[in-house]
Amino acid sequence: MPHLVLEYSGNIREAIDPADVLGKLHAALTDAGGFRHQDFKSRAVRMDRYFIGDGSYEQSFVNLDIRTFAGKSAEVRAAVSEAALAVLIEVFATSLRETACDISVQITDLDRTSYARSRSADHQIPRAA
Repeated sequence: MPHLVLEYSGNIREAIDPADVLGKLHAALTDAGGFRHQDFKSRAVRMDRYFIGDGSYEQSFVNLDIRTFAGKSAEVRAAVSEAALAVLIEVFATSLRETACDISVQITDLDRTSYARSRSADHQIPRAA
């Protein structure tokens, strides 16, 4: 934990490398939120089917959803959001200049009691001696 889901419109100006952007986010959020680097599970999704506003002029978007277990203080949550936003503003600077771009960050709390997972280590087949 946390899970990062980065969605962005297909008309952004940058030719981004998702691994690079997500790596920058991991580094910033490790510092801001006290997360362990190895616990991030992140993905980036380019959205080629979207409609913004009334469609009368070129608009673009970047949205980051940070999904993590509840329990972080309001101050830590604000620091995490601001750190992530700073990274995204830097990465998508051309889109901010050349389109009507909206960059947003949200933190979604996951409920521990309803969160389930399984890991590879839980399913290892013992090797024959």
